[in-house]
Amino acid sequence: MKAVLLLITCFFTCYSLQGQDIIKRIEDRARQKANQKIDRTIDKGLDKAEQSIDSSLTKKEKKQRSGGRTREGSEATASAEASSSPSPSPRITVGQRSSFLDFVPGSKVIFEDHFEKDALMDFPANWNTTGTGRVITVNGFPGHWFEISHNSVVNPVLKGPLPENCTIEFDLLLLDEGEKRAPFIDFGLTPVKDILREDLYYKDKFYTTIRRYNEKHGKEVEYGLKDAVGNKNDFPLGNYVNKVLRVSMAINKTRVRVYLDQTKIVDLPRALTDPMRNNFFLNNGYVIPASELPMIVGNVRIASGSTDARSLLIKQLMEDGKTTTTDILFDVNSETIKPASYDVIKQFGDALVANPALRIKIIGHTDSDGGDAENLSLSQKRAAAVKMYITENYAVAGSRIQTDGKGESQPVAGNTSADGKAKNRRVEFVKL
Repeated sequence: MKAVLLLITCFFTCYSLQGQDIIKRIEDRARQKANQKIDRTIDKGLDKAEQSIDSSLTKKEKKQRSGGRTREGSEATASAEASSSPSPSPRITVGQRSSFLDFVPGSKVIFEDHFEKDALMDFPANWNTTGTGRVITVNGFPGHWFEISHNSVVNPVLKGPLPENCTIEFDLLLLDEGEKRAPFIDFGLTPVKDILREDLYYKDKFYTTIRRYNEKHGKEVEYGLKDAVGNKNDFPLGNYVNKVLRVSMAINKTRVRVYLDQTKIVDLPRALTDPMRNNFFLNNGYVIPASELPMIVGNVRIASGSTDARSLLIKQLMEDGKTTTTDILFDVNSETIKPASYDVIKQFGDALVANPALRIKIIGHTDSDGGDAENLSLSQKRAAAVKMYITENYAVAGSRIQTDGKGESQPVAGNTSADGKAKNRRVEFVKL
């Protein structure tokens, strides 16, 4: 290469005043060709790696990718085996507490629809839309479902705005039929009262988006206001393909929390304005190319609550000077805190951070199983464990928290039943 460049250099130096320009072009072209050769080598390596990854897919993954469901009124596809059909999420009755501590359904129903009173293939009577939709049945999933077409916004017909404290729950059926494009699932809150006369996209809103759930690498869970605020792309959407995903929302004045299944993905304390509670919407969003699978919704429940259930403990602590909870759980005969308790303890950690002058005492209590001395020691250790969790996970000095234990000496219920013993196994917080 160097010899060729030298000969060319001599030639153009002798015969042309523009020799230097041409030499530079030749050198640049030579480097470009060399880089292209390197790029081709790298591309081949990457292609082999990708082929190796693709070939490692299990038969189960490939089957899930190609498996379909038959929907009444649509083109028939192969039905999944009945043995693999999951049970739909249970309906939550009025006043029933969810199995996850971080969400408490509202007790007074404002709106509820299981689409059982609507004729199949009709648009449900208690809903409004900018597009189209219909009531359907889906093989392997009992009950009626609301199929929302591409580029269609729908909302329940409510008598007025949502109250300051309320919950919204519904099921999403994340169907996968081969290579068909998944719907652009969008839901949230908007000031728009009449979606037929106002475009909610030009208004303030809170939204959560689920898209590309049936793709290997493209799954997205995003949330925000007018623009994106964040994402939870680490949520395992793939586990819910061809299954029911329960969505829960808790609204408390300016605060909104969103849960997928029992996992909290959004907690924004200052996100909402009063007008945003004018309407709740569901949307199979407009995308190019259009989605080929519909958005499918079921078991919708909207209910009001008297207050933010999560704030009751702190409210009682600040107003009454003390509060008690049985939701802080420990391993049997141990001070090891169960992970399900972390969200409860978080309330006290957040309160201590938000109120630098606040000081508390944590007091442990046990039931009567075991000896007096052992229970006294266990209650003291459990109180100390709660303190340690707060100081290690929040910016709270240990000097602001005292601990004590009363063992079984101060029961609040009889120790003759499992329910009574559970009430006695409690943690007390006292404002100092």
